[in-house]
Formats: sequence, C-alpha cells, structure tokens
Amino acid sequence: MSSIEKALTILRLLGDPPYEMGLSEIARELDLPRSGIHKILATLKEQHFVTQNPESKKYHLGAIVLRLGKVYSRLIGIEEITLPVLEELCSLTGESVYISVWEGDRAYPAVKRSRQGGVYDYQDFIGKSLPVNSGASAKLLFAFQGKETVERMIAAMPFEKRTPHTEMNPQRLLEEYENIRRQGYAEEWETFNLGEVSFSVPIFGKNKRVWCCLSLAAPKETVTEEKAALWLRHLRSGAEDISYKLQFRR
Repeated sequence: MSSIEKALTILRLLGDPPYEMGLSEIARELDLPRSGIHKILATLKEQHFVTQNPESKKYHLGAIVLRLGKVYSRLIGIEEITLPVLEELCSLTGESVYISVWEGDRAYPAVKRSRQGGVYDYQDFIGKSLPVNSGASAKLLFAFQGKETVERMIAAMPFEKRTPHTEMNPQRLLEEYENIRRQGYAEEWETFNLGEVSFSVPIFGKNKRVWCCLSLAAPKETVTEEKAALWLRHLRSGAEDISYKLQFRR
C-alpha cells in the first residue's frame, strides 16, 4: 500500500463511526506500524485534512473535507436539483424521502426531507455508511453496479446484522440483487430498523450509470399494498425528473 493509499484509507476510516481515533487505534485498524501512520497523520494535519483533539489526542476529519464536499455538491448540483423533488414527495406521501449516493464500495445518504415525527426526522443519518445487505437504497445501489462487480465484491465485503430480518447469506443476497436489477427497484421490510420499511428506485446518470437513488422510508404499520404501489410511482416520477436535470451537469 502506497503512502497515498494509506492517507486515503485513514480519511475514509475517520469518515465512519466513531469519527475520532487515536494513533494506536488507526495503526491497529490498518495493521501498520505506528511510526508510518504518525508521519502520514502529521502531513494530513498540516494540510488541514485532519484535526487533532488537544485533550484526547485523537484525530478527526478537518474542515477542508467539508469545503471539498460542498464543492462537489455544487458541481454536480445534487442538493440544488433534488431538494425541490424531495419537498414535493414528502408533501405528497407524508413520509420521509432521501437521496443516497454510491461511493465506490458503499452507499451513504446525502440529502433528506422528513415529515415531523416521521422516520429519520430526529435521526441525522446523512453521510453515514449504509450496509449493502440492509436498507433499500444501499441494496439498490450495490445491485446496479452490475452482476460481475457485485459477485466480485460480495465475497470480501463485511455484513452487518442490524435486525433479526437482515439477510446475511451471500447466495441469497446475490439472488436479491439480481431481482432488484430485473424489477428496477428495491424494497426492504425491517432489515435496517425494526418497525420500518423502505423503497428505492435508481436515478440514471449519463451512460445509464446509477450512482445515486431516490428512496422513501415509512413505519411498517402504515404500509398497504396500494400505498406501496403509489409510493413507487411517485418515486419513479421524481427519479426521472432528477435524472433529466442531472444530464445538464458534468
């Protein structure tokens, strides 16, 4: 692993809970000598990519990461384009809706709108990694990376059992991903959080690539077959609108 790869791995590591780690913790997580990690952290700190807590001596991401994220968001127009659609969908459905983005080997929510008291109203999960074996948006985004990519990655990918309903069997997951690609949407019933369900549809970018998706989450007890079908129609319409507008971005 090169120094650049080590530095990038450290940044990604600090982007997940607990978001703050000491030198020994980082070295142990990466199975690398403390001396080498300390040198890389010193460079990242000097360039403001990481900051060190003066009391705990632990490291966390620096403010420049926020700035770079804002630059990327403005460049592709993800918030500017999706927020009006999310506002309308939240009003139409009365449920929480959100945009999730694929990061290369994981998914994370980027933008959301929730009704008061609804799913994720008080839980800020923006920017947090989502396991690809639970949650409709992570399952959909992973599935749409293509059959060969999914089969190659799934063998080495760790799974998280969030609820008793979370699927942990790789073969059954492969079958589910294939079904998602075939039907063009994903749904999950209490595999991410107990008492909650979610639905997700792809947002197609240039060359039909899927790097983000539009999702809805709701309490399980509110869902009927008719309501789920209506939600999917609304999601597809919103995804088509977003996809069209994204075509004019880089």
